[in-house]
Amino acid sequence: MFQTQPAPYEDLEKPRPRRSRLGPIIALGLLAVLVWLGIRFLPSILSGKAMKGEFLNAVAVPSPGGGHRLWVLTDGSFIYIQSTKSPGRMSVGRKCVSCKTWLYVYDPVSRTVLAKFKTDYKALILYTWMAGLNGKVWVASGAYDKNEPQIFVYSAEPPGLIEETSAIIAKHPELSSGLIDLKMAADPERIIFDTKDGRKGLVLTLDDEKFYPTETEYRNAMGLGDEDQVTVFALGLEDNGPRKRLFKVTGPKGRVKNSSLEYMLKDPKSLLSISNATCEPATPDRVYIEGVIFYQDAECCLVLHQDAAGQTAGRLLTCVTRDGKEIWTTAPADLFREMKVDINKDPTSAIFFMKNKIVVSRSGSLIMLQLKGMGIIGFDLETGKKLWEVRF
Repeated sequence: MFQTQPAPYEDLEKPRPRRSRLGPIIALGLLAVLVWLGIRFLPSILSGKAMKGEFLNAVAVPSPGGGHRLWVLTDGSFIYIQSTKSPGRMSVGRKCVSCKTWLYVYDPVSRTVLAKFKTDYKALILYTWMAGLNGKVWVASGAYDKNEPQIFVYSAEPPGLIEETSAIIAKHPELSSGLIDLKMAADPERIIFDTKDGRKGLVLTLDDEKFYPTETEYRNAMGLGDEDQVTVFALGLEDNGPRKRLFKVTGPKGRVKNSSLEYMLKDPKSLLSISNATCEPATPDRVYIEGVIFYQDAECCLVLHQDAAGQTAGRLLTCVTRDGKEIWTTAPADLFREMKVDINKDPTSAIFFMKNKIVVSRSGSLIMLQLKGMGIIGFDLETGKKLWEVRF
């Protein structure tokens, strides 16, 4: 009698379960995220900066021992992209979880955080402003989505919160209906309010903390008539190319601060008949390629321009005194590398797109250049020497 023996390797004939590739993919993804986080944040940790978030704004405030401290505002929210689909349409937008800002008091020389303050928000933080005056730091944010307009006032020394929106509203009955929106403006620094009872353009000046129920009352009190004579720096186009020349223009304030002045200066001789203003060359032998004036006061102006025309170029910052003397120009390497022009790789590196991300300000002998999302660089007013760089 014959007996049938089971095949010793019968199980090998059965199909094997396939191994999932999802595990290795997830592991590689996590590794990539960790590497990116290391590249992104390790330099900050090692340098002792200890500041986190996306850079929004900063002001420089004189420190008790001399020099300056920086008050730095960052967006500490977790940002993500949300896609919403409905029949016939799809929308994609940015959202945030744990929406908040961090306000740091920072010593750029010792690279030390001296204090920090957290503010929670309900939605994306899109509109923020800062000002530092008379030992106080003002931080304001505009309305967006679920975010209401807010104001916070801090003492510079010792650093601490001393006043919020509700306290400011309580001081001024005209604001009692509540705020729809606000914004901060410069020259001089002031906050402009719109209220729920339909009032627009109410003004709080930050230097003397005076309140004006209408913009007309504010302008009258400040003596800011459009026909008042002023002298300002202005850049004029040479033909229709990228070359610009620097002028000192004298005339009615409402006209010489007109945004179209750059085009009027193409023919300086016609300026008198068009705007009732006169002009003279400030730096007769100098041309500023794609130049933009980012700051000016009674003593100087600061022009950001390119070292060459074309698709690729470095950017320069030049300081010109009121008497028309160039006292310094930075090298492109002294500015953020993201400020270089490379139209082929990044069309948004053109000054048309860049200018809204750049802020140049002055505090005593300190010139401060800010690049939104990147950081801050400090220069000495007299020499143009780069003093420090804070990068995010």
